[in-house]
Amino acid sequence: MIHHTLEANPDHGVYRGMSGPIRSTSAFLDDEATMASEIDRVLFTAIKTRLPVYLFVPTDVVDTPLNAARLETPLDLNLSTRPDTESLIVNKILEAIGKSRKPCILADVLAKRHAATKQTRRLIELAGYPAFSTILGKGLVDETSPLFGGMYNGSMSFPGIKEAVENDADLILNIGPHLTSSNTGAFTRQIPENKLIVLHPHYCSVFGERFEGIHFIPVLGAVLQAFEKDAQKFRKGNTVTRFQNPILDDSTSGPLKQSYIWQRIGRFTKPDDIVFVEVGTSQFGMPDATLAANVQYETQIYWSSIGYTVGATLGALVAARENGHKGRVILVVGDGSLQMSVQEISSYIRNGFTPTIFLINNDGYTIEREIHGPEQQYNDICTSWDHMKMLEFFGGRQKGFKSRSVEARTVEELEEIMGDSEFISNDCIQLCEIYVDKFDVPWILRGQVDAHKARLKVAGEQQKKTWESLVLAGTFV
Repeated sequence: MIHHTLEANPDHGVYRGMSGPIRSTSAFLDDEATMASEIDRVLFTAIKTRLPVYLFVPTDVVDTPLNAARLETPLDLNLSTRPDTESLIVNKILEAIGKSRKPCILADVLAKRHAATKQTRRLIELAGYPAFSTILGKGLVDETSPLFGGMYNGSMSFPGIKEAVENDADLILNIGPHLTSSNTGAFTRQIPENKLIVLHPHYCSVFGERFEGIHFIPVLGAVLQAFEKDAQKFRKGNTVTRFQNPILDDSTSGPLKQSYIWQRIGRFTKPDDIVFVEVGTSQFGMPDATLAANVQYETQIYWSSIGYTVGATLGALVAARENGHKGRVILVVGDGSLQMSVQEISSYIRNGFTPTIFLINNDGYTIEREIHGPEQQYNDICTSWDHMKMLEFFGGRQKGFKSRSVEARTVEELEEIMGDSEFISNDCIQLCEIYVDKFDVPWILRGQVDAHKARLKVAGEQQKKTWESLVLAGTFV
C-alpha cells in the first residue's frame, strides 16, 4: 500500500470514477498514440459544457515527448452540430419577434457561464427591448442602462417587475436560464410557455416546441447577426423606462441594518469592478443593490457551498493581474463563511493582491437561523475572532506592506468609510467589517423561506389526505 491509494490493491482510476457524477468527460493518459488527441477532446468538452473535466496524467508519462504538430492547428470550438435545425430555430425566433408587440429579454447565468455576456448585451442594445436579469444572472444586463427592467425573481421581485415579465410582455427571450429554487423566487416564476423562447446549452424551445441537443450559442449568434444586419426591422418603438430599485432604507444615522448595507455597497461599485458575493444573507441582500456599468458579479446561489468566495476571489485576482484588468476586485463575505476558508487571505497578501473585503459580521449563520430556527445552537460560531488583526496576522506585518482594516456599526461610520478617497481608490488590501444584528435578514430571503415553508405545508396536507383515503378504503388498517 502507498499513500493516496485505497485498499491493498491500489486502483489509480478510483478517483476518476468518483468524479463521474460531477464531470462532463474524463481521460486517462496511458497511451502515447492518443495522448494529444485526448487532451484536445477534454479541453473542447470543458469549453462546450462549461462543466468540470477530469484528466489523469500518470507521473511516469509526464515527460513523454509528443509530436507538436497539433499545436499548429487551433482547437475547433464550433458548437454547431445540426445547422439545418439551428436555422429553423433562428427563423422561428425572428418570425416570432417580428410578430410581437411588447417583447423583452430575460438574461440568466448560463449566458455568463458560456461566455455569451458580450453577445447578450449587444443584442439588448440593438433590440431596444426591456431587459431583465435574475439573481444568478445579476450584472449581465447593465443596470445603468435605460433598457434595464430590473431583476426578475418570481414573487420575490420588486413591485412591477413580475407583472412586466409575466403579464405585460407578449414574448420573453430567455437566454441561459437556470431554474433553481433560489433563482426563481422559490419556484414562483410563472412565465406562460406560449410567450417563452428559451436558449439553453442543452436545448432551444420556441413557444413550447422543444429542440433537444441544440446548443444556444450558434442560435444566439445567428439571431444577433440578423439584428446587426437590420435592427430597425425588429424594433417596436415602445417607450422603455429604466427600472430603479426602490430605496429600502434612507437612514442617516443609527445601527446598520440589512435593508441599508446592500444598496450602499452597490453605490460603492465602479465600472469594471469584479464582485464576489458569498453564500448566505449576502447573496440574498445584494440583489437590492444597483451595480455600476460593466461590473462582473459572481455568486453561487444554486449549490451554495459556504466559504467558496474566499478562494474564488483569489482566482479572480490572479486572472485580473494576468489580463491587465483595471477594475477593483471586491469580496462580500459573512463571518461564518469566512471561517471555512480564511487561510486564503494569506495567499492574497503573499502575492501582493489588493482586494476590498466587506466582512458582514452577524454572529454566525444567520441564513440558517432564518431557515431552521433562530436559536438552534449549531448556527453559532466562535464570535471572538479579532478581524481587525486578521490582515496583520496573515502577513500584513511585513515591512513596507500596506493594509487597511476598518469597522462600522452605524450608518455614520459606514458612510465615513465609503466616502474616504483612499478607501475608494483601493490602493492596498483592505477590510471593512460591517456589524448587523444576527436575526436581521434581507427581505428576499425571508420571502423565499416563507414560500418554501408554504410549499412544504401544502405537500404535507396532500400526503395526509392520501393516507386518510387509503385507510378509509381499507388499503391500510
